[in-house]
Amino acid sequence: MSGTQPVPELDNQLKIVLKYSGLVMIGLCLALILYPGDTMLYGMITGLAVGIFNSVTLTKRIKRLAYLHPDAARKHMKRGLTMRLGLIMIVLFFLVREAPFVSLYGVGAGLLIPSAIAIILSMVETYTLHRQSNEFIKKYYSD
Repeated sequence: MSGTQPVPELDNQLKIVLKYSGLVMIGLCLALILYPGDTMLYGMITGLAVGIFNSVTLTKRIKRLAYLHPDAARKHMKRGLTMRLGLIMIVLFFLVREAPFVSLYGVGAGLLIPSAIAIILSMVETYTLHRQSNEFIKKYYSD
């Protein structure tokens, strides 16, 4: 059995992260129209694009784990990490050599945007579920 199976929580999280990352990307592109020479904006757009790609590839790798033996799954995830980090290094190397108008600090900030969105959304969801469980317990199990 090869392929991926749907994981609703993971799919929903990726969908929401892509939605908010897309909104940030639109905002950055609009800011780039207002400030066309800003190297930080070019870097953030580049970093955000790579960060979105890394989020999608990580999600696909996680979905394939169900079909793998634990040792094979560990190797599968290590390969994925190597590929994602390699992509980041290649992009940074290319930008240093060929695109001096792009800020590397901006690229770093852009790379962190999808991760920050995922962390914030997970915190909000965890808090919401905690509040709902407390209300449920108080409603049905209190004296």
